[in-house]
Amino acid sequence: MQKRGSKFILLFILGVIFFSQVSYSQDVTNELSKADSLFRERMYTQSLEIYESIYTDTQRATPAMLLKMAYSQEAMGNLSNALVYLHDYYRVTSDKGVLKKMSDLAQVNGLEGYGSNDFQRFVKTIQDFKLIIIAVLLALCLLILSMIFRKIKKHNEKSPGLAVGFVLVLALAVFFVNFSDQPQKGIVTSSNSYVMSGPSAAAELIEVVGQGHKVEILDKTDIWYEIMWKGKRAFVRETNLQELL
Repeated sequence: MQKRGSKFILLFILGVIFFSQVSYSQDVTNELSKADSLFRERMYTQSLEIYESIYTDTQRATPAMLLKMAYSQEAMGNLSNALVYLHDYYRVTSDKGVLKKMSDLAQVNGLEGYGSNDFQRFVKTIQDFKLIIIAVLLALCLLILSMIFRKIKKHNEKSPGLAVGFVLVLALAVFFVNFSDQPQKGIVTSSNSYVMSGPSAAAELIEVVGQGHKVEILDKTDIWYEIMWKGKRAFVRETNLQELL
């Protein structure tokens, strides 16, 4: 009787969780539909509030939603936020067309950090398929290993060629496991951001820059990000920079 009661309670809890998830998903769908309707009516501020609320709550966004948020931010004059959403869109889709859009915005507004080359695109491709590549290489390692043991068991002979192949494939798998991502990047979010020579307000001022510049992040010290600015190390306050995912 006690076991039956425990099962009933467990099923009840699972049912509550399931229906709560369904209800929450329906709420998100309704909110998204409302935001899309507002966007079509060019009510960008109102639609953006809903889109960003969904993005914050669920930590997920469709490519179309990211583009709409980017367009809304650009229309409202928030260049840095528009570029952040375009970056997120590229991270999700690998659409090269958005790179041109970002490059065009950078050129028109005189922004640093938006040049891209074939190597950077190659690294992005490796990042996108990293897990698949590792899985294939590990499967190949297992296949070669099984072939080695099969030869030893059936023919009682070693196979130096297979052993070398195994070592090479395993080394390649280890390389991809430890494959370092591209340097961490960030976008300047303030219209008047002070680029300093050191992590202090008393340090020498290098330049006052506007929003939208993309920089490489080297380190973080207290409230200061250490960045690369025009080929040199510099510092900006954390409130003036948003890290990119």
